[in-house]
This record gives sequence, C-alpha cells and structure tokens, in this order.
Amino acid sequence: MLNLKQFTNSYWPGIILFFITVAIGLSVYQDYGISWDEPIQRGMGRVSYDYVFHNDTSLIIYNERSHGVAFELPLIAIERKCHITDQRDLYLMRHLVTHLFFLISAFFGYILCFRLFKDQLLACMGYIMIVFNPRIYAHSFFNTKDIPFLSALIILFAITQIAFDKKKTIWYLLMALACAYATSIRAMGILFGVIISFFFLVDTITAWIKKENAARAAGNMLLFMVAYCGLTIATWPILWTRPIFHFAEEFKALSHIYWHGFILLNGINYPGENLPWYYVPEWISISTPLLWLFAGAFGIILVLAAFIKKPLSFITNTPNRNFVMYGVCFALPILMVIFLKSILYDDWRHLYFIYPSFVMLALFALSKAAAGNRRKLVAALFLLQLGISGSFMIKNHPFEHVYFNELVSHKPEYLRTHFDLDYWGCADKQAIEYILAHDNTDTVKIWWSLDPVGNNRMMIPANCRERVKLVGEELHPTYFMTNWRNHPEDYPYKEVYHDIKVLNSTVLRIYKLP
Repeated sequence: MLNLKQFTNSYWPGIILFFITVAIGLSVYQDYGISWDEPIQRGMGRVSYDYVFHNDTSLIIYNERSHGVAFELPLIAIERKCHITDQRDLYLMRHLVTHLFFLISAFFGYILCFRLFKDQLLACMGYIMIVFNPRIYAHSFFNTKDIPFLSALIILFAITQIAFDKKKTIWYLLMALACAYATSIRAMGILFGVIISFFFLVDTITAWIKKENAARAAGNMLLFMVAYCGLTIATWPILWTRPIFHFAEEFKALSHIYWHGFILLNGINYPGENLPWYYVPEWISISTPLLWLFAGAFGIILVLAAFIKKPLSFITNTPNRNFVMYGVCFALPILMVIFLKSILYDDWRHLYFIYPSFVMLALFALSKAAAGNRRKLVAALFLLQLGISGSFMIKNHPFEHVYFNELVSHKPEYLRTHFDLDYWGCADKQAIEYILAHDNTDTVKIWWSLDPVGNNRMMIPANCRERVKLVGEELHPTYFMTNWRNHPEDYPYKEVYHDIKVLNSTVLRIYKLP
C-alpha cells in the first residue's frame, strides 16, 4: 500500500485536477434546477431508509420497490442526520454530494489511466474527458439515477485493474464490494460481475494448463462470487426478502420500461416503444465532443484489430484484458437495447454508464496516436477540443446538458424543432428567478405547459417562494412557461417575455399573457 507521500508523488497532476474541479463545483452547484425525477428518486430512498431503520414495511408494496437505492440511502441519511428540512437546502445538498461522488470517481479513473498507460498526460486526458463532457457534467449535479451508476463503474474499473494486478485477497473483496455497490444502484451491474467471473475462470484454466496453483485461482473466483452476491443483497434492502424474485423484477423493468410518451428525433415524434434502431448511436454521435468521439471510434477499431491479432494477450491476465471489458461494456448494452427493442427516453442517459468504457477506448487510440514525435500534436488537438467544449460550458452555464456537437446544425431553432432539449425542466429554475427579478408585484401567477415547474419552485429561496403561484389557465395567469417538450411548435401567444437559448435554439420561453 502507498503511504500519503508516495501517493501524492505518484498522482499529483490528478490531485491538482481534482481540487480544481471541486472548487468549480462548489462555485456552481447552486445554479442547477431540480430535474423531473429527483423527488421520485428521493422518495425511493426515503421508503428504503424507513424500512431499514424504522421497520416501516411500506417498501414491500411500494410501486418503485425493486429499484436500487445504494446511492439514495446515503443521501437520505445525510438529510436526516443533518436535520435538513427546507426543500431548497435539501436539493442543494443532493446536488453537491452527487457531484462530489462523480469527481471522486473521476479521480479513480485518473489512477486507472495512469496505471494502464504509465503516462501522466493520458491520465489527465482521461480525467478531463470524464468530467468535462458537457452533458454529463450538468447531469452530475441533478441526475441521481444515471450518474452515480456511471461513477460506481469507474471506481469498479480501477479496483478491478488493481485487484488482478496485485492478486491479493483484500483487493478481490474490495472488487466484490465495488461491483455489488454498482449493482445495488442499477441491476445492469450484474454484467460486470459476469465479466469479472469470466476473468477468474480464464485464470483458473490458465493455471491448470501451466500446472500452477489452479485451486487457488478457483478459490479466488468462488470468493469473489460469494462476496459479490452477499454484498449485493446487503446493500439493497428489498433483496433482504425474496432476493431472486425482486432482482429479476428490477432487471425486467430495466429491459422493458413501461412508458407511452413521445421522443423528438430528427424532427419526428416517435412513440417511446417504437424508436429507430439507430437512436442510441445517433445520440452518442451528436452529443459527444468531436475529438473524443472520433478517438473512441478509432479505439474500438484498434482494440478489435489487436484482439484478432493476439487474442491471448486480451484474455489472459495482462493489462490488455481490461480493454476487452471496456469494449464489451460499451457495445453490449447498445446491442441489447437494439435487439430487445428496449424503451428509452431522454437522449441516451439510460446508457451514460457506457461512457467511461468509451473514454478508455479513446485513450487506447490516443496512446497510439501520441507515440513518437506526434505527442505534442495530440496534446494540442486535445486542448483545442477542451477549449471548444469548455467555452460552450461557460457560455451556456447552467444548461450544459443541452450540448450538441458540430455534426448537427446549430441554425436558429433547428435543435428545438428536431430534438428534445431541456426534457427534465431544469431551466424552470432560471425562468422563475427571471420573473421574480423583473416583476415587482406581490404575487406572480404562472401557468406552464409541462412539469416540473413545481419542483423548481422549491429551489427559490424561502423568503421569495410564496410570491410564486402556479395556476391553471382558468385562474388568469400572468405568465405561461414552456420547455417545448412534446410541443416543439410555437404557441399562439403574442408577447414573448423572455427566452433562454442554447446554440441558437430556445430551450425555454416565457410568454406574458394579456
């Protein structure tokens, strides 16, 4: 184990990046609105917390009972132990903790990259690609569903590399814990348990062929599998009773989401259950910074070619084996969605967890491209891409989640009429704040096209919150707000009071009514 001085000396560039991004996060975390699903997520955590600590059996009949709550439970614990009661303070805490967990995982990613490539530049690139993807950065504050799972997988990847490198029992147990924690956030984590078990099986067969200690390798596999299953149940309260039934219930729910809404894609409103097969590939292609997108695509080709050329080096216990896991973890979920015709909504956020694997594949390509005298050129191109995406993030803060790269048109209102933009309604916070700042009346009456305006009313400071009255059309509202979801066309109202625009498209509009 490294002592603190050795750790600092080995990883000081990543430590600097970590503290810079923490400082940025602390300065901006109050700017983000409450997403549509946050109160639902909190409700899941609250019911499970009461089940664990207060013997409240409401969880057994709860509609969302089978969803993993390994991240939600700690958030509820913080809320209860710190006696946070005001809704604004509560959600600000959630945003900050979610983001800090994301940054901690990115630092694990930095360590993983450095251990694999033995290159500080590539390790820093990995950290930056994880943190400064505009969409994922914004989601790292208000998305406690997809980002914690992504974060837990980065930590799992790092521990897996260390465990198979050091071959020590304590690291195998930590790997089982990390895999169980990820699975207890989302059942898809079982995929990684299967892959790791396969690695153990290969090691056992290899040891037997080489007449080495195959029994020890088999014992390590058994240790991991038993610890993984036990820890998954321990960190997922609903599995304490009928674990197989409830796990299967959740896995089925993830594979076939029951939702009857519509998705705007390329100007066409598709039913959620009838999306074209290219839905996920297209969203990844248009919402990932271009250099990172091309590097990831090239990395997939290079890893596949290298695997075909020397398959044993990618199966046996070598550094290359990690890239088999990344390739499978990136491609398999996409293929499953396509062939199972799974229902998705809200860009590709359900599959954000494949992004760290994509980053690792991109770094594989960048490591080859940066060989020899091309290193400075690669670094310069990377900094150019960081400057482009970074300038977008600064200019459009806190709406980084409405990022589109240059593969899609940025002509006026093109994005609004062709894709879902602020589908979770986070911009409602800024819209309400704008009205309060420019309307001096004691009460402002707001009518809206779609939730979650009520969620974002909670983000207004308590001394101003009561000025906001959310009413229907029949109560003669003064303002009408829309984020265009399910209605990309203009409304018939004449006076546009305020627009929030990103990339020349209106993300949210406030009309003043007569």
